Amino acid sequence: MSQEQLKALQEKIKNMSPEELKDFQKKQCIFCQIISGKIQARKIYEDKKVIGILDINPGNPGHTLVMTKEHYSIMPQLPDDDVADVFMAVKALSNSMLRSIDAQGTNIIVANGIAAGQRAQHFMVHLIPRKENDGINFVLPQKTLNENEIESIGNKLAAALGGSAEKEEKQPLSQFAQIHENKNNDINIQREPAQKKTMKQNNPKPEIAEPKSGINLDDISKILGVR
Repeated sequence: MSQEQLKALQEKIKNMSPEELKDFQKKQCIFCQIISGKIQARKIYEDKKVIGILDINPGNPGHTLVMTKEHYSIMPQLPDDDVADVFMAVKALSNSMLRSIDAQGTNIIVANGIAAGQRAQHFMVHLIPRKENDGINFVLPQKTLNENEIESIGNKLAAALGGSAEKEEKQPLSQFAQIHENKNNDINIQREPAQKKTMKQNNPKPEIAEPKSGINLDDISKILGVR
């Protein structure tokens, strides 16, 4: 496409109504063509609103793309019901990976916007089955912000949601958090007070029923790396 053609296209897009723009994007979207059956893909999930296909350039075997059949470019465009439908499908597919291809965990990734790494015009969720030492590394930098910066960002985010930011007081670490911190930083775990411990003995923990979501305790253990 020449520079003149590109400028003409950009000008045409600027003058489009939201409905015209969506229709234009849909015609250009390869994933909409897959959904309509014009392009072949290996479907592994489909319902009235959602489809799941295998990525042809997977991060790991079984890498699945889960998306709405209706064209939306980014997450904020999705109706709430569609968001729920997409992630219910992701939940079911994640569970199937644990059972069928011996995945030890899954990464659930949304690239929402170009700055976040989104390449496709169609909003989707990447679901990647994981195993130990599979060569995939997601490394997030650990930046440091001072209290004023944290409070300022919190106020802006809360205001955009129509609420107000509340400053949380630091609470003592839960035993789970203490164990996790102990593992990473080699610190001592604080013991619970004797009185609290006695109360626990007098009120034994009720028996936990199997989850009703279709995921059993073995699946949860596999995700958490418990052998």
